[in-house]
Amino acid sequence: MSLSKISRSIVVALFVVMIIFFSFINIKIMNSSMEVTNVVTSNIAKLLYAIILIVLVLIYMYIKEKLYKLKVKRKISFIYRYIYITLVIITTSILVIYKYIGNFSKISLLIYIITCILTGFIVKRIIFNVSKSDMLSVLGMFSYSMLLNVIEDKSIMFNSIFLEFSVLFTIYIIQKLIDELKQRGLKTKKYIKLAIILGISVAFTSILGVNINVWIIVAVFSLFITSNLDSTHFTFPNRIVGNMDKKKKDGILKIERINISKLIISLIIAILIVLVCYPILKFALYRINNVPILENLKSIHSCINFDKSFENLKNYTGSFVSFSKTYYMILFVYILFMEILALVLRRRYDTKSTLIKLIFMTLYIAMATLHINIYYYQPLFSILLVLIAIVNTTNIYYNREERIKLLVS
Repeated sequence: MSLSKISRSIVVALFVVMIIFFSFINIKIMNSSMEVTNVVTSNIAKLLYAIILIVLVLIYMYIKEKLYKLKVKRKISFIYRYIYITLVIITTSILVIYKYIGNFSKISLLIYIITCILTGFIVKRIIFNVSKSDMLSVLGMFSYSMLLNVIEDKSIMFNSIFLEFSVLFTIYIIQKLIDELKQRGLKTKKYIKLAIILGISVAFTSILGVNINVWIIVAVFSLFITSNLDSTHFTFPNRIVGNMDKKKKDGILKIERINISKLIISLIIAILIVLVCYPILKFALYRINNVPILENLKSIHSCINFDKSFENLKNYTGSFVSFSKTYYMILFVYILFMEILALVLRRRYDTKSTLIKLIFMTLYIAMATLHINIYYYQPLFSILLVLIAIVNTTNIYYNREERIKLLVS
């Protein structure tokens, strides 16, 4: 077994242990907590959530199928489908905050809706990048837009959705970078552009509250998790080599034969961009006053309370699952079921889904260790779990198709 396969298996095993731990804490809280709200009403609301989600996805698939049968041009079909998707996200995102909509100005509401739309489409692209399934990517998109809002403070909520957008955008750029590096022999410099964008995105996430150590761990592990990526080598201009003596030319030729991983180059570029952008953004943040959202960001960076005890992790997890015990329990059970199914069917662990799990684990442990308010991160953790659940589902089918293709060939 190769190093990359072993590394991916270790990450997945640690993730499964974490989900089992979450499930244990959730069950403990469900058995010990006293329900204040009407249980029947709560169950009906959860059932309606599931029904509405399924209906919205089925309507999308009906529209897509109908347009295909009518032989509508592909571009026109895209426009119709994306209009429907956008209208659904606008409607659901407004309904989610309907209780607090009176606290929003017109500009704030517009920013909120635009951010939700952009984040929704990024969720769609992340899932589609792995699964190539339009239906599942739309399911993930609508699941994101329908996630219940548990944050009453407007400024904290804005910080939370900006954090979601920046982290999910970073994950998408990582996916695009992996796709680019897997195409061996390409002479383009697109991976350099993606590395620059990745560095800027990581700097933004760090400013918004993601500890920089999370991305350092992800970067280090990515060297072991990835495999079969493209490499490059140094080339010296002919006019410089031509003026050298034979001994120096031989030395230059030896240097030019050395293959350098494009992933290492991309990581170095991204790190340099972060080192440049992060202090600039942080300086700008602390120079701006009287902006509620920025005040919350300042509080994140200033009130870090380091605590690596196991008891703290239990309490932090308890606070997290308490937002919606039944919802998370269903997610945990489903994720564990798909992981067991993948093990039984001997499905391979792909790079992209493993990286999402790694990002979730490192981010959660970092935030729990630093004891940063769970209110900021609960929506982000929720959508990452939804992404993992859907991507796990697609991996079962995607691996099956690959095996069939190998048998046929």
